[in-house]
Amino acid sequence: MNEGRNHSQKPSLCIVNHNGENYLEETLEAVFEQKERFREILLVDNASDDASLEIVKEQFPFVRVIRLPENRGPAVARNVAFESASSNWILFLDNDVKMAPDCADLLLQALKENPRAVVAMPCILYANSQDVVQYDGADAHFLGLMSLHNENRPLSSLSTETRRIGSIVTACFLLDRSNWGETKPFDETFFIYLEDHDFGLRGRAYGHEILSVPRARGYHREGTQGLSLRQIGRYSDLRLLCLIRNRWQLILKNYSARTLFLLSPVFALYELAQLVLVIKKGWLRQWTQALFWILQNANTILSKRRFIQKTRKTPDRELLVGGPIPFREELTTSGLERIARGLLNGFASLYWKQIVKIL
Repeated sequence: MNEGRNHSQKPSLCIVNHNGENYLEETLEAVFEQKERFREILLVDNASDDASLEIVKEQFPFVRVIRLPENRGPAVARNVAFESASSNWILFLDNDVKMAPDCADLLLQALKENPRAVVAMPCILYANSQDVVQYDGADAHFLGLMSLHNENRPLSSLSTETRRIGSIVTACFLLDRSNWGETKPFDETFFIYLEDHDFGLRGRAYGHEILSVPRARGYHREGTQGLSLRQIGRYSDLRLLCLIRNRWQLILKNYSARTLFLLSPVFALYELAQLVLVIKKGWLRQWTQALFWILQNANTILSKRRFIQKTRKTPDRELLVGGPIPFREELTTSGLERIARGLLNGFASLYWKQIVKIL
């Protein structure tokens, strides 16, 4: 499978789909217009029960479909695409993202010009407001969260220079498999949410670089069916469960023992604040389910942790950042909640400024 870094090879395009009948036609029409750029076009389907596959079969017969027997989340689907693609350049695309015509070319050029880089992502814009940036990269906040770059900023305010970033959002990204190696890139136990952040954080811990290529553009629609806040306007049970447990798992796997010890006071305060919030919002059941899952899977998490810590090349002080805690605005709606958020944010920022000196 690994042919080395072949600069003349066209990338494989791999679309991840679950019940994407409302998105696929527009996404694949854009792909069809630039299909000569790709060695092949794959669609990995997570057991859709809508008309997704009928749309592909009838309108886009050039797409090779890999149908999975059950929906195990985007992490599994991306790993299947990783193993099935015939090119070592693999461009992953969510079913609700429409690529600009030169997106693939610009991402490929960026990786070719940066030998240490393993992944490149474009600037993601809102499909219904194409002059506003949804994000164009991310950093790894020390509390186990993803800090998005240039979120909701005007596109006109962005620099167009390619730059190194701390983590990745995987709506659209190009992966160099020959640089990454044979290991599956995504942790399949995450199911959905923060699986991309875990991938980015591990990649950087292994010594790889991640690039943001702002001149490359993708246009993002409403998000995952039944889960996206923009689509349903609330936190679903599955979203809550995965966000809570996956953050804990990410920290336990990827942070060094020294980092866990030094950050333990601020972690304790954050977890207390989170517990108070979930009780107030009526989310205690999801928090409890997340805790039980972590306890039940402790041996597996520890096994992954041993491997990561043994093979890592980059220390946490070069991976993690401080700054404002990346809360979603809708989580703190009352005056008291906003005051508590401000106090927590102030303490966490001050603590990080002191502890990063000895991390």
